[in-house]
Amino acid sequence: MSPASRIEADVPFAKMLANPVATRLWLGDLGVRDTDRAVRDLRDLAASGLPREVFDAILAQLSVLLPQCPDPGMALTNLERFASSGPAGIQALASLPSNPRTTDVLVQLLSTSQYFSELIIRDPGVLDWLRQGAERRDRPELIESLWSELQQCPSDEAAALAIRRLRHREMLRIGYNDIVKGHPLEFITLDLSNLADACVEAATRLARAQTVARHGEPIRPDGQPARFVVLALGKLGGQELNYSSDIDLIFLYDEDGQTNGPRPITTAEFFARVGGAIVRSLSDHTAMGQAYRVDMRLRPEGDQGALARPLAATLGYYETTGRTWERQALLKCRPIAGDLSLGEAFMAAIAPFVHRRYLGANEIGEIKAMKRRIEARTHAAGGDEREVKTGRGGIRDVEFVVQFLQLLHGGAESSVRHANTLMAISRLEGIGCISPEERGIMEDTYRFLRRVEHRLQVMFDRQTHEMPDDLEGRRTLAIRMGYPPANSWEDRVGPGQRFMSDYRTKTELNRKILNHLLHDAFTDDGQQCAGVAAQEQRQRGHGDVVAFQFDQVAHRKQHRRGGNTKRGARLRGGLGGKTPCVDPVADDVQLV
Repeated sequence: MSPASRIEADVPFAKMLANPVATRLWLGDLGVRDTDRAVRDLRDLAASGLPREVFDAILAQLSVLLPQCPDPGMALTNLERFASSGPAGIQALASLPSNPRTTDVLVQLLSTSQYFSELIIRDPGVLDWLRQGAERRDRPELIESLWSELQQCPSDEAAALAIRRLRHREMLRIGYNDIVKGHPLEFITLDLSNLADACVEAATRLARAQTVARHGEPIRPDGQPARFVVLALGKLGGQELNYSSDIDLIFLYDEDGQTNGPRPITTAEFFARVGGAIVRSLSDHTAMGQAYRVDMRLRPEGDQGALARPLAATLGYYETTGRTWERQALLKCRPIAGDLSLGEAFMAAIAPFVHRRYLGANEIGEIKAMKRRIEARTHAAGGDEREVKTGRGGIRDVEFVVQFLQLLHGGAESSVRHANTLMAISRLEGIGCISPEERGIMEDTYRFLRRVEHRLQVMFDRQTHEMPDDLEGRRTLAIRMGYPPANSWEDRVGPGQRFMSDYRTKTELNRKILNHLLHDAFTDDGQQCAGVAAQEQRQRGHGDVVAFQFDQVAHRKQHRRGGNTKRGARLRGGLGGKTPCVDPVADDVQLV
């Protein structure tokens, strides 16, 4: 007997609960695996104080909704906890019989994310807020709202809690738009990035104001207040943050000096204290957890370097000792808090370091070695297929190749200098580095993999990229990804099998395209390439260096005729007597 027909035969549900066998059969029909646990949850829900007719009406709704949700047992357990949260929870549930759409939303969230479930259980009133539209605020509105609240906080602890309250509420709104409304990836990652920007900006304002109150304003030699900026790298820099990313930051100020207060300190010490306060505001563990995990290791000299550095010293570091991986990291640099004009000045000054006219053989070797180390760690951990980020054809593969092509072409083609991965893919296609078909496949796979990453991370607000390897775990993930059971007769492993089939197809095709792109990039018209680059190096006193440079005039002519010399000529099949730029690496540039 189907759940629907059993409803007609056995209403009211409260009566059915007196028969454990019938209740377990009903729950099994709904897709619940642990029926014993679910029976206890239903009995606790019935005893929570809900009127009997409300309880029966909610269970009638659940009989339709639970078979469609990713984890019916999880939904029931969280629903019972929602009812047990107090009068507000009971009041919210009492409105569900007349608002079936709200029941649908609640079941989707309670069965998809334990993190979102905890937020709803803690504050049942947010359900009405979500139902009424949960107004989306832009970056400036978020900043001013949070800053206004922080100015009223009596202590650092209160300020830290205010930052976390805003983050939790906005994360729930973003997750609702993602899970329930199905908003595009770019919309979700932009909102997540704007939220982080707002939290960092408000924390920066608070930290500076508190440090000025103790030590006075830091003054430059020209008598003006020193400027300070927070730079973001990684996914936050690219405005493509995920639900549980670390945020990679660099702190920068314009000039040394000292403060003008009664207890003066050097400007370096002043901004080191400001930076430390920012990190604590965001990453300290509180009763509401952390706001963000802050990673400062990408700053000059890493953990051994000063927390905040002046502009001139920072530029000098990159000029004299900057390494290839730092150029790659700076591709995704973006000023996000403090004096943004100082950040833009840094971006302009650092551009020649990041976007050179060539890549030397040593730099290419560094890039390839870095990729091999990442893949070796993934393989050693046994997570090649299950690792969404670092597995074959995964997120890191796409980002790696896009960033390599940006380093290769950014010196001559400023249009490809964009920190966002999807925007960079579009612009690389625009100058002929990749074909429209390759762009389409890379974008589709990247969006798919980022959605998988999001579904994994929203479960517990935890940074993870590893898919489950058990059948039930894969089934649940598949349904969360939009692979519902095809029909009531499909085997339980069906959704997971269909999802994994698509996952393997997409990542394998992605890997082949990325290998193909690297092969082309490493095998260009070599005589001119090596000759021009080596001549430039000799003029600079660095000796003969094999490097890459592309004939822009030939590219533009060929591109107008529909050609694609920007990708480089193939080594296999010959080059008409021409020598490839780096002959020995032609078969060594693949990601495998």
